[in-house]
Amino acid sequence: MATGRPASLLALALLGGCAAWQDAPRLAFQCPRELRFEARLYQDMALLEGLRGHAVLERVADADGTLRYADPTVQARFGLGLDGRLARLDYTGIPEPVYCEHQPGAEAPAVRATARPGPRPPPPRPDPNAPVQTNIRQGDGNNGPG
Repeated sequence: MATGRPASLLALALLGGCAAWQDAPRLAFQCPRELRFEARLYQDMALLEGLRGHAVLERVADADGTLRYADPTVQARFGLGLDGRLARLDYTGIPEPVYCEHQPGAEAPAVRATARPGPRPPPPRPDPNAPVQTNIRQGDGNNGPG
């Protein structure tokens, strides 16, 4: 009976730790022509989700510390404007930039990167049919002692 209490306290502490490990907040943006998307900004990447699908943009190193992310099709900058609510999207196939505005809600977070790396997929599993190098020799060699 005495061991049940410390175990329950440990379980509560672990659950509290899991609650502290939160994902980046979803930032809702409104663009011209009723286009909308949500962004999650991390130290090293941005995840964008919209009507046209899902995009993963890598963080671009910048001297002035702006929130710049890019992939081969789009470059995105966040936190622009006087109050930091604008985002600029530069698509490779569109000559003019698209400006979008962060839509604040009742509890809308500020536009900034979460202080942790973004989620990465696990490494691929090894090919089960790939050749494996071993130290076992087969053939006509002298495999006997001495």
